[in-house]
Amino acid sequence: MLESSKYDSIKFHKGIQKDFILRVEKKLDLTELEFSEKLKICVRTIRDWKKEKLTMSHFAAKKMSKWSKLSIPKKHEIIYWRLHFQKAGRIGANVKFARYGRVNVDEQYRKEKWKEWWNNVGKYKKPAPGFQTLEKIKIPRKSKLLAEFIGILLGDGHISSYQVGITLSSEEKPFIKYTCEIFKKLFGVSPAVVEHKQKKAVAIIVSRKLLVDFCQKFGFEMGNKVIHQVDIPEWIKKNKVFSKECVRGLVDTDGCFFTHKYIVGGKKYSYFKIAFTSASAPLRESVENILINLGFNVRMSKVRGNNNGRDVRIDDARFVVKYIDEIGSHNSKHLEKIRKWRVAPNGKVAVC
Repeated sequence: MLESSKYDSIKFHKGIQKDFILRVEKKLDLTELEFSEKLKICVRTIRDWKKEKLTMSHFAAKKMSKWSKLSIPKKHEIIYWRLHFQKAGRIGANVKFARYGRVNVDEQYRKEKWKEWWNNVGKYKKPAPGFQTLEKIKIPRKSKLLAEFIGILLGDGHISSYQVGITLSSEEKPFIKYTCEIFKKLFGVSPAVVEHKQKKAVAIIVSRKLLVDFCQKFGFEMGNKVIHQVDIPEWIKKNKVFSKECVRGLVDTDGCFFTHKYIVGGKKYSYFKIAFTSASAPLRESVENILINLGFNVRMSKVRGNNNGRDVRIDDARFVVKYIDEIGSHNSKHLEKIRKWRVAPNGKVAVC
């Protein structure tokens, strides 16, 4: 006699399986959910057994009989798992032999036959429905918009094996829309915007392997940007126009416009300034060098008190104005601070 297995199933005549399960539930006085938990199976499986969409487990039938003291209905057939798979295997093998003939185990022969099939048939066939293929993207040329995108990505972006994402504050709605438009213009794709449940942020995500490959081509590595110590690509650093666009993208994501207030000799002072913050030393140095080459007076902050020494700052009011006029911002959060500063008396009223 064939040894029993917990994977064996029991096949009843129509209507008997449903009746048996309902009688067991009633005898045990259990809800459908409680019954499924007792059997340690999904509640959907119980429902499919009741609808007789699936044959039930013989192991489960024996448990039900034991708990309820009800006999398993006599008119049934045990479908042994091992015999079922042996039969299925034989049927599959017969179909394969009928279609392809005897399979030659010689590896070289198999490779040659595969190449023959590929050249004559395979490469001309369309993928079957549901078969995953690489979805195409538009490959952009080097441009001001691409340089700005690289800056945004270096600031608040991340890439994984199949996704490129940018995380922004959920309160920066116009800038979120602007960033989505950049994806459309550059790559011809519409990103998904996913809200974080536990913090005020959204992730702008594009799932395209080809876009990941494109970003890696420009030196943007997967994983932690701080560990990799990311930097601006050379093609941007060598071009002043592209450099401006990239710096704008970086400051729009990892920068801030703020008012520095202090008291000297009992007199209050308040000045509008700009800071770019990054934990990547090469990125800070590149931003500093770009701004200096563009004629700005900048300084690198020192480690002091709450300051972690990761800022590139524009302190001088003349160069703050120069930055706003020549580089500017596309982030509504920054633009609102600039607007308030412009209408404030002497530009010295706190706007943060």
